Amino acid sequence: MAVETFTIVSKDGTRPMTVHYDTLIAVGFAGRDQASVRHHIDELAEIGVRPPSKTPIMYPCSTNSLVRSEKLQVIGRETSGEVEFILVLNEGEVYIGIGSDHTDRGLETVGISKAKQICGKPMGPVLWPYEEVKEHWDQIKLQSWQKKDGKEFLYQDGTVAGIMKVEDILKEVRQDCPGIKNAILFSGTVGVLDGFVYGDYFRCELTDPILDRKLSHAYVVEVIGEGLE
Repeated sequence: MAVETFTIVSKDGTRPMTVHYDTLIAVGFAGRDQASVRHHIDELAEIGVRPPSKTPIMYPCSTNSLVRSEKLQVIGRETSGEVEFILVLNEGEVYIGIGSDHTDRGLETVGISKAKQICGKPMGPVLWPYEEVKEHWDQIKLQSWQKKDGKEFLYQDGTVAGIMKVEDILKEVRQDCPGIKNAILFSGTVGVLDGFVYGDYFRCELTDPILDRKLSHAYVVEVIGEGLE
């Protein structure tokens, strides 16, 4: 059983919450609009990745792959992040977080599950109660920025309206993983603006324009073991 402590920010204030969980899943191809799903699949096809057997699809990751620091070490240079809202299931309640489904794009041509498992999954420290954003959920914005050669640029820009509704994601997860209780779910992304970029810094934000607040996380990407066979 893995253990993580987060800060809950709600209308009632701020408090710590410890989560004991045994499941970490990256939900793949979870677009609400099938045209957007096809766009993401086509992006992957450009680098030789086979299409998934179904959509959405649940990619299990080891619980020790969750990364809470501001540095991510990777093997090889063909890796990149994807901004994702994260569902944290804890004692019957649902919370929203932000993170990055960092993936080895080169290894995706061998197998997406392997590509996701080999990279750590960065996650921010703050969560919101889902009930507080449920009524205006589709207005929440997802953005990410990359930095390469010292220059930062917008990498992804969309809203959660492009991703399956939270209730639908949970329904799919519970069908594929009967009995799931406490878990952390990376719940899908929006398309990149101009193709994959393998940068050395990744920053992401989830912005709530109604309650005027945001979740953010950033990390440096450090390549280790380069050139080793």
